[in-house]
Amino acid sequence: MLTKEAKTVLYHMYKEYLVRRNNQIPRSRAKEFGSAESIHTLLFPDWSLEDIEDVLRELDRNGFLNNHYADDTIYDCELSDSAIVKMESQKKEALLTVADFISKFVPLW
Repeated sequence: MLTKEAKTVLYHMYKEYLVRRNNQIPRSRAKEFGSAESIHTLLFPDWSLEDIEDVLRELDRNGFLNNHYADDTIYDCELSDSAIVKMESQKKEALLTVADFISKFVPLW
């Protein structure tokens, strides 16, 4: 089970992944998001970096991200294939808004 915050982060990361794919970025690079600090700056500047790191760890523990750690932080992060499959299986309508997605998204794990 994921927290609402984790579902929100996953939603936005997947949405960014789709934008990248639509811009012809290769799949392997479209999944890459860099450090927790990069994700914080790119997608969640209003959140604290500590909260972003905590949510990214939660998503890693649940198989949605592949994180690499260094110096007590997330040095590199990428969407897992499992996350992409799970998000692809969601109804398109559920992905249109964050609130709708969060209310309908039920992790298998």
